Amino acid sequence: MCRWRAWWKGLPALAALVGLAVVFARGPVEQDLSTRAETLLSDIGESWAHARFEGRTAVLEGEALSEDARVKVRGELGQLFGVHLVDDRTTLLPERRPFTFSAIRDGSKLHLEGYVPSAYARRRIANAAQEMAPGVVVTGEKELVRARGVPAGDFIGVVAFGIQQLAKMPAGRITISDDSFSIEGRAPDFATYDALEVTVRSELPGDFKLARFAVLPPAVSPFVWSATREPDGVTLSGYIPLGDARRALLDMVRSAVPGAAISDRLRLADGAPPTDGWLKAVSFALNQLGRLPNGKVALSGTTISIEGAAPDFAAYDSLAGARRTVPEGYTLTRFAVEPPVASPFVWAVQRSAGGLRLTGFAPSEEAKRLIVDAVRGSFPGVPASDEMRIASGGPPAEGWVTATNFGVEQLARLLTGAVRGNGTTLSISGEAQDSAAFTTVLAAIDKAPPKGFTLRADVRPPIVSPYVFSLRKDVDGLTISGFFPSPSEHERLIAAAKAQFLGAPVNDVSAVAQGAPQGFTAAAMAAMRQLSRLDAGEARFDDGKLKLTGTALYPAAIGSIRTTLGSVLPEGIALDVELDVAAPRPPLDRATCQKAIDDLLAKGSVIFAEEGAAIDPASYGLLDHVAAIAASCPDAPIQIRVGQPQGDALSVARAQALVAYLAAAGIAPDRLVTGSPAAVAAQGPADGSTGGAGIQIIVR
Repeated sequence: MCRWRAWWKGLPALAALVGLAVVFARGPVEQDLSTRAETLLSDIGESWAHARFEGRTAVLEGEALSEDARVKVRGELGQLFGVHLVDDRTTLLPERRPFTFSAIRDGSKLHLEGYVPSAYARRRIANAAQEMAPGVVVTGEKELVRARGVPAGDFIGVVAFGIQQLAKMPAGRITISDDSFSIEGRAPDFATYDALEVTVRSELPGDFKLARFAVLPPAVSPFVWSATREPDGVTLSGYIPLGDARRALLDMVRSAVPGAAISDRLRLADGAPPTDGWLKAVSFALNQLGRLPNGKVALSGTTISIEGAAPDFAAYDSLAGARRTVPEGYTLTRFAVEPPVASPFVWAVQRSAGGLRLTGFAPSEEAKRLIVDAVRGSFPGVPASDEMRIASGGPPAEGWVTATNFGVEQLARLLTGAVRGNGTTLSISGEAQDSAAFTTVLAAIDKAPPKGFTLRADVRPPIVSPYVFSLRKDVDGLTISGFFPSPSEHERLIAAAKAQFLGAPVNDVSAVAQGAPQGFTAAAMAAMRQLSRLDAGEARFDDGKLKLTGTALYPAAIGSIRTTLGSVLPEGIALDVELDVAAPRPPLDRATCQKAIDDLLAKGSVIFAEEGAAIDPASYGLLDHVAAIAASCPDAPIQIRVGQPQGDALSVARAQALVAYLAAAGIAPDRLVTGSPAAVAAQGPADGSTGGAGIQIIVR
């Protein structure tokens, strides 16, 4: 029998249990439904929509591209297992006509703007933009507006295609308007331009059409064009401006050279001068080409060149006259039309007291003009008579100008002289204006003779009077000033100076000139040897007079220098010697004295007469300085050895000669001994005259 009065008391507990079950089971159910709903929406291609669940009720949100898409999503979601009800809160995206999108590149920046059909499309486009090129900064992707009206076809694909083309240009723009695709910019080179044109015209994604290809070819500078005429026709090369210039150009060629086959190798390029003026210049050039059976005309920017061989003097005269009718804004910079042949092909530029005279032949009008200008520039204010004629048969015009201009440059440094040419032989002769000019001319002739030419020179230094030359020795080294007769004699003097003055700095400010007295070089060499014996001094030549002044290192040197120099001077050189004795040097200890002698022997050589013991006068300077050092350590014995330790008669005699020289220089004889000590200060072989013998001078 049912006890209902007791049963109802358990209902509240049961209700609580049911409520708890509903609360704790709802979360997993909603999560499961959300996950399956997102997967469903992605699988059916409607990821624009999103579903969240309140229990088993799906709350559908998002902006649809069309009403059909909303119906589709509602229907598919309503059939999802577990969904009780679909609450459609979606809206329609605004429709845009035209549906536009653009991407603009400016160097390392890429800006996106316009409409996209979905967030998915925005992400895909942004990813394509980021992958365009390393380091590109993308802006505007977040501002892309979702809208309806996207054209049929692969919209994302055509945008990615356009961005890939932008990657090939430093700057540019793509624009999509409904199903029309446009691209503009400037290609960095011709290879890129060709590739872009082929790719855009042939690989544009389907359902889209090319509305505008406005990619400019590279801007070239200079903008060059040429037409070459040969027996089989006319070849056109270089660049042609944008627009319809090609058709007009081909008509001009047919008019100037009737019946000629035309080989068109022109490339479309930017950077041309204004097209109307350019076509007038081309017409002018082609008219000249019509007079040259084998010739070439060319434009480079606003300059024109004409070259070839005139078939006769009438054609040459017409061509030469046409230089005065060049179109406005253009310049004829090269006129290399060959005239009749001259043999022999000779020319000259001569300078005399009365002025300049240009004679002979020039290979072209332009070449002649360049030389006339060079003469006027190098000889301002000097009268010049131009008697040159134009002819062929000589050197190439460029080489002729280079060689003749080189000769004119040297002629400008001559007091009188001439530059003469015969074929590929160039001769320069005359007297230099001064020593610097003479040196400059010789250096130019030795360093850079004109390429392809044989150069002959007879250039003489200037004549100076009085003829002065000076050798001055002081604490800073040796200074050489004045004049010397020739470069070869100058080299001998400099080499001797470096050897005689034991590596002291040589400051050479001398110059070459004619007018030296007889025997000058021998006298200068002799004076240099004696000057090297002085503590300081000067040997000065004034025409046929030599004056030696300064301070000797020890008293006996004065008489020795006067006698030695007087005995070797060439006849006709008068000698005047005014010498004092230098003050004694401060005392040195043995080690310092030894080092000073070591340093001298390291810098110079004692030279003996071949197979004899006589000391060569060239060594007197070295030995006088050794004596001066030995005198500064008066209590130290000096040991001298020449040759190997075992010695021989010649070595002993040479050692005794050194002892005698130092004794005559004032070193006490009882301090000077010879023998075979261990090597402390050694001089290696002096030269061939010593037979390889070594010298040791040891301070004990």
